[in-house]
Amino acid sequence: MLQQTTVPHATAYFLKFLERWPTVGALAAAPDDAVMAAWAGLGYYARARNLHRAARVIAARKEFPNTLEGLRELPGIGPYTAAAVASIAFGIPEAAVDGNVVRVLCRLRGFKLDPKAPRTLARLRNEAQALVPARGAGDHNQAVMELGALVCTPRAPRCGACPLRKLCKAAASGKPEAFPRAPQRVKPRSIHLVAGVVERRKKVLLVEDEYMVKGHLSVPMFPVRDGERPANVLRKGWERIARRAVTALRPVATLRHSVLDRRYVVSLFTFKEKTPSPPRSCQPEADERSSPIPFPPSKIRLLSPSQIARHPHGGLLLKVLAAWREHGR
Repeated sequence: MLQQTTVPHATAYFLKFLERWPTVGALAAAPDDAVMAAWAGLGYYARARNLHRAARVIAARKEFPNTLEGLRELPGIGPYTAAAVASIAFGIPEAAVDGNVVRVLCRLRGFKLDPKAPRTLARLRNEAQALVPARGAGDHNQAVMELGALVCTPRAPRCGACPLRKLCKAAASGKPEAFPRAPQRVKPRSIHLVAGVVERRKKVLLVEDEYMVKGHLSVPMFPVRDGERPANVLRKGWERIARRAVTALRPVATLRHSVLDRRYVVSLFTFKEKTPSPPRSCQPEADERSSPIPFPPSKIRLLSPSQIARHPHGGLLLKVLAAWREHGR
């Protein structure tokens, strides 16, 4: 959970996970949907899938790996996580190098390097490894990470409180924030989607997410290209995949949502459906045979808002439901 997530944000999820699945075996036996639903809101959902897969590997082997090599064999375990677990749980003298450690070392040594570059990371792992004591490696790794998180922060570092100040080349320069060099930012991509909330039998119709996190539930969404009207895209898209005409289309809100380098603008509508007429023949028309149907009936879920929390979903769905409750019902 602490991969790419701060301790304060992850703590509540960690405690709930332990309460619900107190052992590796319990997590291994859990249904996929239950694990993904419990992870909803933490982001980076590949971590949840890898955690679940790793639990199943460990349960099948009936032992937890206690070597660096054994840890690296588990799904989702890279050099940092393997080193952190190995040093903290088993005392193995291996340096755990996360973003905080990279910043501390770059400032300590006066390196104006790109902290994301592979060559930089390789150099800093060597620097960090040389500092790891034979005993107490876990305490050492946690101390350096905490130093970066609480004292040697990206902005306004508390150099006066730092135990390494007299050795720090960045502090001596008078401009510690200039170390390391700011990585080149990836230009964000703007993506326009249209989304619709429709109810059947007083329940919200949800489908499998096709645009953000596969396996999550979402309201129906469709991409909007330049020059297209969102309402027309929603109407045509829903008629194509659900074989039901859209009526009473009404705008609710324009939502914004970010995932990594993607910036989503979502035009949200509510709509109603016309009940489809019985087919005049058992043979589909030519255009129907060629039209893709990404959401077959088996993929459609009808859930009340209170039921949604028990199913995998992301932050955008929560924003959609909040806007719908406030402006759309």
